[in-house]
Amino acid sequence: MEHKTIALNGVNIHYVEAGQGPVVLLLHGLGSSLDTWRRNIEPLANAGFTVLAPDLPGHGDSEKPDALDYGPRNAVEFTGQFLRALGVERASLVGNSAGGLVAALFALENPEKTGRLALVAPGGIGRQVSWVLRLMSVPGLGEFLFQRWIYSLMGMNKRVFHEPSSIPDEVLTEMARVQFLPGSTRSTLRSIRSSINLLGLRRRWRVLDRLPQVSSPLMCLWGEEDIIIPVSHAGRIKEAIPQCLVRTFPQCGHWPHMEKADEFNALLTLFLQGGLDDQSGSIPGPVSL
Repeated sequence: MEHKTIALNGVNIHYVEAGQGPVVLLLHGLGSSLDTWRRNIEPLANAGFTVLAPDLPGHGDSEKPDALDYGPRNAVEFTGQFLRALGVERASLVGNSAGGLVAALFALENPEKTGRLALVAPGGIGRQVSWVLRLMSVPGLGEFLFQRWIYSLMGMNKRVFHEPSSIPDEVLTEMARVQFLPGSTRSTLRSIRSSINLLGLRRRWRVLDRLPQVSSPLMCLWGEEDIIIPVSHAGRIKEAIPQCLVRTFPQCGHWPHMEKADEFNALLTLFLQGGLDDQSGSIPGPVSL
């Protein structure tokens, strides 16, 4: 697993590359970093894929220019630029949370460049999102909540997990490190406010009615105890796209790729290899929506 840096439009982007084979691009969510995929990158590489996982602009160890637009549209454009810069003509996309929205928009706009599409508790399905994100969208209040002592007191980073006690301390330490790098709070709040207000997800970013137009094979994975984006949204996807492969994970929060990594990696690998193409929209295991 190699850590690399590439300059795109004058912005230095940190990313990880691992493995050889068909390309799989991993896109993290708001206020996160590529470290969210720490339990997935090597298993995917060992399964025969080239894995690319960037820190999106304004996140992780990528640069955070003050003048940059951190909304979903800019993230979609970045995705295309990133793949072109690395000479990738076609990639399967795996996106979590806001990264799922970005992956879906990219697939809709670039079907010829998209292999398979896996959405992991994605944004963009309905208005409902965590009340914490809604409060952070309020000018002044968001800055208050992002004070380090408030952020820690409220256990913000633990909210993506159903059972935080099962998560190694180094994961939470790394989450806190990247969240409080210079410029991180500003870019994260701008990202949140670009797509969320006090009422929830802004209407312009609700893409459920467009998802049936996705031509790529589609899979949706969700933690049943997700308090960031409700698992009921998986049911909406299934209703809109009956052929979509849907799997929910019991006793699991917003990051099933970390909290249920073994099961997640097995399912994702099968999907990316085409091993679930005869499942007709169902995956063995719990699906309680």
